[in-house]
Amino acid sequence: MAYGHLREDRRRMQLPLLEIFSALLLLAAIVLAMIELARYSSTRDSLQTDLTIAGLQVGGMDPNRAQERWEQVYMLQPVQLYFGPHLIMLDPVEVGFRTNSDAMLAEARARNTAASNFWLGFWNYLGRRPVAAVEVPLNATYNEGLLREFLTRDLAGYNTQPQRPRFRWEEPDKLIFEPGRPGMTLDVDRAMELVAQALFEMEPERRIVQLPVVEREAPAADMTVLREAIIQVMEQRGFAWNGPQTLASVFVMDLETGEELSILADVAHSAVSTIKIPIMVNLFRQQLLVDQDTAFLLTASILCSENSASNFLMQIAGQGTTANAQLSDGLRQVSCTAQDLGAEHTYISAPLNVGDPSLIFEVPVCRPQRPANPDYDAHADRYSQTTAEDMGMLLMQIYDCAYHDSGLRAAYPSDITQTECRQMIELLSGNRIDRLIELGLPEGTRVAHKNGWGPETTGDAGIIFSPGGDYIFVMYVYEQDIDNNGVMTIGTWELIEEISRLTYNFFNPDAPLTERRTPINPFGAIHCVTVMNPADVDLNNINANRLDENGNPLPTACYGGPSEFNPSTGQCLPFNGWGAGP
Repeated sequence: MAYGHLREDRRRMQLPLLEIFSALLLLAAIVLAMIELARYSSTRDSLQTDLTIAGLQVGGMDPNRAQERWEQVYMLQPVQLYFGPHLIMLDPVEVGFRTNSDAMLAEARARNTAASNFWLGFWNYLGRRPVAAVEVPLNATYNEGLLREFLTRDLAGYNTQPQRPRFRWEEPDKLIFEPGRPGMTLDVDRAMELVAQALFEMEPERRIVQLPVVEREAPAADMTVLREAIIQVMEQRGFAWNGPQTLASVFVMDLETGEELSILADVAHSAVSTIKIPIMVNLFRQQLLVDQDTAFLLTASILCSENSASNFLMQIAGQGTTANAQLSDGLRQVSCTAQDLGAEHTYISAPLNVGDPSLIFEVPVCRPQRPANPDYDAHADRYSQTTAEDMGMLLMQIYDCAYHDSGLRAAYPSDITQTECRQMIELLSGNRIDRLIELGLPEGTRVAHKNGWGPETTGDAGIIFSPGGDYIFVMYVYEQDIDNNGVMTIGTWELIEEISRLTYNFFNPDAPLTERRTPINPFGAIHCVTVMNPADVDLNNINANRLDENGNPLPTACYGGPSEFNPSTGQCLPFNGWGAGP
């Protein structure tokens, strides 16, 4: 009995190890759960691990740190704007750019399952189950008004206006024209789109904007530029172009566009030998078929400027029973023809001076219906006058007839042919003096011109055939003969030469003549050249039988012209390599 009780007592004293162990496990689980719960709770304020906001990985970050990151990228990183070569840094804040951080965070949380169901999130946390990736796009705004104001006001200084061609004043001796420059104006509406798009980009290379611009074409060169340059050059040379003792008249016409330039081109000047242009025109008007003797007189008149030949040409064209009557009618015809053609201030009322007393007389001819510019006095010859504009109009009529079958042809359809007009230009192209208009052009440039000079007036009128376009250039220079020596100064010649070069450079800005040419004869013109025999004149090729391929006189030529012909020897002057003329 005692033994039985003993075993029973022993059974009562045995510990419940299994229960204790289970309890401990349960306690440990609870503790670990509490720890995990605490840890999980501590992460509730952090963003989920697989989270992208505004293109940036911010998973697991503190919301404040995440906000700092995207604001640094979008608000503190400037947008680089290029206006042509100019770099402008745009601070996004300047145009009211801001990120809507609260909205993005709220969206991130709303799309996070753990945030919406605590225990489900804790369960996923305990199981280390991956959560679905969440991407929240950038939510930002900017002020369109501020951006437009920035583009229109702050960038206004980068807009450039088109610039017209200009004379390069800093290099006056080269007489160069700079081409016009196009203008650039910002295309604000298109720029608004591009800049706004860049504000929402995170990568630096995508925050670079080449601003769109509207290019405005450079203005074409116009005669205003040339006119200003001509006046500038005359003033730089110390020439008073509109003074009482010196005066210059210039007329230029672009034969392609018809644009004209006039500097006192309506002032009456002594016509000097340029009057031989209307004399030539009238002769061709009166004779449809020019015989060889008349053609020879034309070469003497135009190429050698012989007054006697010019008087004969007027006599041939005139009507009457005596030589003087014919010459008188010829004077009338020349004056009336010139005014018919628009040269309203051009006339010749007396024969050209040849030293013959029997030819010193004046006849009634067509006179200008209205006076030339009365504000300036170039002391024009009372018997032979013209204006720069008049001579330009006559040359235009010849050119239009030769190349467009208009001009003289339209004025005298029954009296003038296109072939005759081309012969007139060919004649004028054979006039070579190596001075005045010619010396202002590159050697070899074709120019059809007639020059003339007297004690106080020097003039030259021509058609220039240049690579940059054909144009008419006429210039008369008056200089009072203060010392009464009857000789003009060489400075007036040099002035015409420089203005001729300036005008050539205007029409040929890509290939200008930048240096003055040296004349063969520094004191005057070179000798003229005609043919020896009238039968050798070819009005369709004025150099035939006259000059070789190098421009030197042929054996059939007359160096010095008919006035230098020696009947006893049958020869003219011996050619001396274009030595200085008399």
